[in-house]
Amino acid sequence: MSTNLYDLLDVDETAGADEIRAAWKRAIADLDPTERRFRAYNDAAGVLLDPDKRAAYDAELAAEREADEAAAEPAVPPAAATEPAETATADDPTPSPAERRGPGPIALAAAAVAAVLSVILAVVVVTLPGARGDDSARELSARNVRVERAALEAEGAAEQMVAPVLSYDHRTMATDLERLRGFMTDKMAEKQARGWPELTKEAEAQKVVVVARSAGTALTRVSENGRRATVVVFIDQHVTKAGKDPFVLRMWATFSLLRAAGSESKWLLDDLCTDDSCDDLDNG
Repeated sequence: MSTNLYDLLDVDETAGADEIRAAWKRAIADLDPTERRFRAYNDAAGVLLDPDKRAAYDAELAAEREADEAAAEPAVPPAAATEPAETATADDPTPSPAERRGPGPIALAAAAVAAVLSVILAVVVVTLPGARGDDSARELSARNVRVERAALEAEGAAEQMVAPVLSYDHRTMATDLERLRGFMTDKMAEKQARGWPELTKEAEAQKVVVVARSAGTALTRVSENGRRATVVVFIDQHVTKAGKDPFVLRMWATFSLLRAAGSESKWLLDDLCTDDSCDDLDNG
């Protein structure tokens, strides 16, 4: 039997948004962003937490189930209308045709998880380090508090980075590059600078304006020392181009963050990937 999106997140089909968010949080808590299951859970949540996509998906499930039931229903022989109904007695345990038929099987629809995300997921998922045998209760408590604090800081930093890092305007590309470099490590800033001329050429030719907004974040991992974090960010990019109708590009991205040297509050973007490109992300 195939697994549908509700089964994938282990929730009932009547589950509310809060229950789905909680299930999604549990599902990805210990997964690496490069794992296939990680993307599947994110995509499933993207469908089930968007009212329009969920309604369309539910309609597809219902239609496929009706088709499966109809296909499983046995045909009634032409002579059935003139033949007397069979009746089981105590001496004749033979069931009637209706009893023999029974309910038709329901085949669950396959999990289609390629939908583009448009979802508000305001949750925090923290993988706390495990206790070592030589840790005292005080040391363990202090470390967990440190990691929890880092988790909240990293999530907030990632959300605030979305607009300045992923927005740009064909009229201000040089200024935009300088702005986003301020949110990146030197390594990431150099990588961005190498690709900027090509992006600038395309943006100016098509008169592109991109305004990015965060649609929610989910923290999936914090290092034991609280200096590195991996944050999943759901993004809406509002795009306008010359001669085209404005549209919204929805995606999820994984931000690899490093705490800035000498700072206890500032985080810098060290790497990022979007959707399926996350196979190459090195989380350190």
